[in-house]
Amino acid sequence: MAIIIDGKALAAKCKEEVRTAVAAMERKPGLAVILVGENPASQVYVRNKQKDCQECYLFEKRDMKYCFDS
Repeated sequence: MAIIIDGKALAAKCKEEVRTAVAAMERKPGLAVILVGENPASQVYVRNKQKDCQECYLFEKRDMKYCFDS
């Protein structure tokens, strides 16, 4: 028998648990991102991670962007 998982509800529960844990921390964990190139899919992924960090009160830093020609 298959079990249907509500991904949005599970994600919301996980984010709430992270928010609660982070709120209790004296020093906040964070995420640093270095985006190399101009891949639109990567930019969307990084933008979504940045949004997740803001929702969970995590420190995020995204000031570096590198472009390389091959």
